[in-house]
Amino acid sequence: MNKRVDMARLAELAGVSKSTVSRALADSPLVSKETKREIMALAAESGYTLNTAARNFRLGRTAIVAVVLTLQPDSPQTTNDPFFMSMIAEIAEQLRERGYNTLLSHERLTSADSFLQSQTYQGSDGVIFIGQGQLHETLNELAEKGLKMVVWGADLPNRLYSLVGSDNELGGYLACRHLISRGCETIGFMGDVNYPEPKLRHAGYFRALNEAGLTERAPDINSEVSFNPIYSRDAMRSYLCNNPHIDGLICCSDLIAMSAISLLQELGKIVPDDIRVIGYDNLTLAAITHPALTSVDQDISLGARQLCDALFAQLEGDMRSDQIEDARLVIRASA
Repeated sequence: MNKRVDMARLAELAGVSKSTVSRALADSPLVSKETKREIMALAAESGYTLNTAARNFRLGRTAIVAVVLTLQPDSPQTTNDPFFMSMIAEIAEQLRERGYNTLLSHERLTSADSFLQSQTYQGSDGVIFIGQGQLHETLNELAEKGLKMVVWGADLPNRLYSLVGSDNELGGYLACRHLISRGCETIGFMGDVNYPEPKLRHAGYFRALNEAGLTERAPDINSEVSFNPIYSRDAMRSYLCNNPHIDGLICCSDLIAMSAISLLQELGKIVPDDIRVIGYDNLTLAAITHPALTSVDQDISLGARQLCDALFAQLEGDMRSDQIEDARLVIRASA
């Protein structure tokens, strides 16, 4: 083919509608991979070039997706958290492949109305929220108002927004069952259960203890251990010192687990000989720390792709979709 073609001719050659061609060239999840490949091949062969600026103007789009960290106004957690950094990097790569830019927002979500008046909302086609914090109702309100959005987080009751995440209750359960199978009887838990994901992980942990008849041996939880262990190191030290007979420990993030191992070493404890430790997230750091950290895996790369797929489906007029993946325990030397 020597003559350049327009979208109508490309649709005719492919035997599909113009809207299907448009979606395929935008890498929409509404078009099958096989159809996308055929249309891409025809476009390349015919010399067709998509004018993305004109398309975006015609559709009233910015070609920008906002990524918002749903942190409380007084939260010590920041974007330098390794989980956030990994997730943001993966989302940005997924958006780049779709021809979109990433707007990373540090804006604290205080109310639905204020967010809808913000530059973050005005300057983007849709929003990916990472985490729910204690803002479940605000997120519900944004969904009710028609915001194109998807949330990474926990599957909560009465949820109105699209969700991608892993089964947090199952993750806590698998971690605790593993420690019990390794002979642990006094198993501690570190995480702030005032937040949805740690709360569900604690529920799974407690279910496993209950099944094994070990609930009475479990130490009281200390909810002062936040996702930023630098700010809660004293609380972690106090917890470990007040419960010297703990022989197993489940932590709500790999960063908390690594900090706990450091404190245990300062207290003269050997991991895993004296106490077995499990983290959560299975970050790259988990495999190279010493001892290598057993961790509940959240497939961050898969999660980022599912977040973008769900959001772009909404942008194409599809209904809300959810993806809740099973948790998986990656066993290493620490437990």
